[in-house]
Amino acid sequence: ERRLLATTAKVTGAVVAASYVRRGWRILGINARITHTTTALEDWQHQWVLVQSIGNSPTGLSTEGREGNPAPGDSSQLLELIEKQGSKSLAWHSYSALRFLLIKRTMDLLYASVGAAMEMTKSRTTYDDNGEKQPSRFWMPIATAAAASYYNIFGPTKKSAEIVSSSSQDFVKNAWGVVSLPAVKHLSLQASRILKGAAIADRIEIADVPCVVLSCAQCPPLATALKRFRRQQERETSHLCTIMEGTEDAAFHRHSVHVQDYPKHNVILHLTGGGFFAHTLAGDFGYLLDWSRYTNSVVICPEYALLPEHRFPAAFDQTSSIYSAIVSGEAGPLLGFRPDRLIVTGEAAGGNLAAALCVKLCMDKLFEGEAGDNRGSGDTLPTGEMQYEFASRKSSSNARLPDALMLSCPMLNMSLELTPSRVKGTNDPVLPSGLIKTISDSYLPLGTCVEKTDPVASPYYASDDILRLFPPTLICESSGDPLLDDSVDFNTRLKRLGVESDLKAVHNMPHAFWGLASAGFPEAKQCMVECSSWLQMMFCRQHDDFGLVIEVGYEEEDEESG
Repeated sequence: ERRLLATTAKVTGAVVAASYVRRGWRILGINARITHTTTALEDWQHQWVLVQSIGNSPTGLSTEGREGNPAPGDSSQLLELIEKQGSKSLAWHSYSALRFLLIKRTMDLLYASVGAAMEMTKSRTTYDDNGEKQPSRFWMPIATAAAASYYNIFGPTKKSAEIVSSSSQDFVKNAWGVVSLPAVKHLSLQASRILKGAAIADRIEIADVPCVVLSCAQCPPLATALKRFRRQQERETSHLCTIMEGTEDAAFHRHSVHVQDYPKHNVILHLTGGGFFAHTLAGDFGYLLDWSRYTNSVVICPEYALLPEHRFPAAFDQTSSIYSAIVSGEAGPLLGFRPDRLIVTGEAAGGNLAAALCVKLCMDKLFEGEAGDNRGSGDTLPTGEMQYEFASRKSSSNARLPDALMLSCPMLNMSLELTPSRVKGTNDPVLPSGLIKTISDSYLPLGTCVEKTDPVASPYYASDDILRLFPPTLICESSGDPLLDDSVDFNTRLKRLGVESDLKAVHNMPHAFWGLASAGFPEAKQCMVECSSWLQMMFCRQHDDFGLVIEVGYEEEDEESG
């Protein structure tokens, strides 16, 4: 009897425990559905507000001109583009979806923490001599760490959405500026040098702009030029510079140097992203060194001027000057070689600069062609001419387009035009809609002489005559990127005009995902493999050589020793 009672008690206990577990699992599933429904409703309401505020506003830009897009102000059709929520429980996700949710959680935590820290340290904000806000260097990191601990427990989604919807220049600079800190870039560069086996990873100045130079392969001419650059820097900063002032002209001479005297080497000019507020080079070094290894090329990364201190066209002017110096051979003494094949790459804001550079070069070619047809100096250029006047424009028949162009999630359209992808990608982990407006208004403030539809500021609006001259182009995009439609339309136009162009979309990746390849995300790694193959194919092609003669200065003793 005792055994029977014990057995009965065990069975009863097991049944009761199983029923409690089943009940708890059902409650967990119901809570998960309620939470997802609440989040979906908030997203839908946010998208509704976006459609109503932009699509129907008197000053809102229309979507007219995009194939297949609804007419301006037709909010109902735009709302139909929002993904419908199914009845199936989302308790389980694919591995790629879980990785995407991890990125979303991380970025929400960053935005919520930085925004809350700015609110907490608002009373401790100081101002510099120019009246610019200077957040407390001591309290800001402490407040951010404290806020991160809090929101990591209680959830950052709601606070992140609140902060991003009313974002400011200071918020974007503080949130993204961490990756631009010199210490972060230095540590990332040194780590990449060790992990990737970089033979050269150094900094130089080309056209008075700081640039990072990377190469996995041994490049003796570049190594020698970098040593010479370092020696000269040491002399300029040493206490002996005052003694050498009188003999400066004797130490430096102007000589006619033939570009053909330098060895040739393939070059990748990479323009990093960061929304014009930061340089994301710290996350780029890994795949840039992979590109250098696969293509046996030298990678040059300009650290162009940033917002909010430098608005358009500062970053573009610097990028254009660096490109001209490399192509013309003016940078030959600094690099120790001349470019063989040159490919321009860019991600996000860097994609804007890369495409704008090609637009400007194509416009120069059109200008030269029309000048050859004896057009009057007072005649206007074809449709799509930029409104920005270059103070030091140097058009030359020797101007050379890059051999190829590769972009990732490029900001081709700086206007606040409403598109289906911008509605569906309202809450992108990296680039939510609130940040798009902040970046656009900061880069091209209202009231300036340059419109947001200027083809140099927004290459999306370049004319067919310009785009027809574009080099072979590859665009990498995320299927959920708010800027996807701009890239799709741009790629479609290029292909229609006979340009060799292609677009690759990656699922479950955020905006500007190239750097995630180094973090081990398989979708980004696969995209990097395809990009490396494409770069190899472009470098294997042949092009016409150039024989340019320029004037450069160098040290006489270095010439003798070299």
